[in-house]
Amino acid sequence: MSAEDTYKKLLPLSKYWLKELDFYGTNQFKKKVNPTSWTIGQLYDHLLIYSQEVHLKAIQECLQTKDVSAKKEGKSFKGFIQFSVGSYLPYKHKSNPYKEPSQPLSTEKVKDDFYRFLKVVYKAAKEIDYKKPTKKVKHPSLGYLSAEEWFQLIEMHFRHHVRQKKKLDNEVRSNFRETEVKEFDDIPDLPTYE
Repeated sequence: MSAEDTYKKLLPLSKYWLKELDFYGTNQFKKKVNPTSWTIGQLYDHLLIYSQEVHLKAIQECLQTKDVSAKKEGKSFKGFIQFSVGSYLPYKHKSNPYKEPSQPLSTEKVKDDFYRFLKVVYKAAKEIDYKKPTKKVKHPSLGYLSAEEWFQLIEMHFRHHVRQKKKLDNEVRSNFRETEVKEFDDIPDLPTYE
């Protein structure tokens, strides 16, 4: 699968996450359901920061040099299963290394950060498809992954956390209403492939 194809799958998912920000008041955005859970704000922070510090960093490493020998290195069994299924396996995963996400100041700040993130992701997708790098970078549990596979992890990661968000929404929103797919058309300025 090309990075362009993955980016096209990521767009509606990103629009979902962006649109959902409209439904949180300040208290809802910062409310902890229990002492060990994340807030909605922390969940958004995790999505953006983890994708930048882990996924995009690995992609940049793959793009830096051509490494023919790395083609021999492959995925672990868990990596093989996850990529065969096309999503994270349905259980809780701990970030490695585990880091408690920060609490963003506001939904407006998260929207700004999200739009900046999507521009970086768009540029990464274009670069992956243009350079077609061969180098692989090791993931702690999935084995050696190519730039395209690291890019696919971003989309899988955003999809994986939807269930967690819905669970939190049931606890923090007064009238839980999920964004419908048809509502995505009013979100402007996301870069698209031409």
